Amino acid sequence: MKKKLTLCLASALIASALTGCGEEEAVQVNVILPEEGTVYSAAEESALPVGGEAEETTTAETTTETTTVTTEPSEVWETVSFAATGDNLIHSSIYKQAAARSADGGYDFAYAYENVTSLIEEADIAVINQETLICNDQFEPSTYPCFNSPTALGNHMIDIGFDVFTIANNHTLDKGVSGLNACLDYWGTKDVTVAGAYRNAEDKADIRTNEVNGVTFSYLAYTESLNGLYLPADSELVIGDALDIDGMKEDIKAAEEISDVCIVSLHWGVENSDVISDYQRTTAKILAEAGADVIIGNHPHVLRDIEMIEREDGSKALCAYSLGNFISAQSVGQNLIGGVLQFNVSALVSGEEEAQPVISDVKLIPIVTHYDGNYSNVRIYPLSQYTPELAAAHGVNSMSVFGYDYIFNVLEKNISSEYLVLPEKAE
Repeated sequence: MKKKLTLCLASALIASALTGCGEEEAVQVNVILPEEGTVYSAAEESALPVGGEAEETTTAETTTETTTVTTEPSEVWETVSFAATGDNLIHSSIYKQAAARSADGGYDFAYAYENVTSLIEEADIAVINQETLICNDQFEPSTYPCFNSPTALGNHMIDIGFDVFTIANNHTLDKGVSGLNACLDYWGTKDVTVAGAYRNAEDKADIRTNEVNGVTFSYLAYTESLNGLYLPADSELVIGDALDIDGMKEDIKAAEEISDVCIVSLHWGVENSDVISDYQRTTAKILAEAGADVIIGNHPHVLRDIEMIEREDGSKALCAYSLGNFISAQSVGQNLIGGVLQFNVSALVSGEEEAQPVISDVKLIPIVTHYDGNYSNVRIYPLSQYTPELAAAHGVNSMSVFGYDYIFNVLEKNISSEYLVLPEKAE
């Protein structure tokens, strides 16, 4: 808040009549000064107060002296809200049902995501790992083990509010060099931020950023595995490598120079295991010390815990070791339990001193991917909208352990209670 401080000037004759000057109201006092060389008659001199000086009274021109001091705020912080999700894993049952629901021969993915759209829309920035390639419709849609999704899928993800897509994962080379080039062609036509695969080294060095509320965010994405595939020696394409610790540290350092907040996506760990490996904790600590402010883990297809990593300077970085699947048609009950990670990032946007961003209000909103018999009608629910009746009717029950209580048990086992947002259990 700006405040005015007004200096009050008064002659000795009238100063005793003033009560003082406050910060909220300026008091102005007229000081009457004589013209230089004024000569007084005997009568005029007798009218002067005892001890008074000639400058106390005169018919000379009136002047007002007012000095204003303005105090500016020393720091300005801005806060940005985030939503981050796990793997968008598009099996054939998902894109085939989207095709069946389309009225124009295309794909309609709305049914699959409509129950959780509000969780995405309400965030200032929403991040997703796009697990399957989107090859600009130059290849037919395909499912496991080599995925490709129609462009309608990517378009719908943008429509429901996703701003950032990470594409470094074990399926990045599912369609070879031509498929990855086609995928980059698709994303190149969209006004969103895409990180993890690049045309060449120069493109990779152009670190992806976006800005909200005056805060600049940078995005880096890496994968540990390409499912045994690799880029040809003569290819200029680059995929973020999560095994190159020194390379990631260099990237983070470069990102810090151009952004206020650095977000790192890691596709890592053992699939279908909810155990956090020691090397993951060590890597997360190294990257946090290097300057990563948020680490978003994916790939295991199950939820893993969340923690705040304290740096040596006392500041903290957020690490979610795995957010599970956002959607899939997998056949193991635990693969169908995921989460939307919500948090706020506050950053200093104006001030003389530098300060680390502050992460707050971290919470995991549980979600459940549901399908009926034979993988039909795949759709996502927030756990708050899921019911024991739906859980009992889930198509996965014929293949795996599942159930309403099972969902709560998995969540309570794997996610720290300080971050987990559990609804009241339905009877």
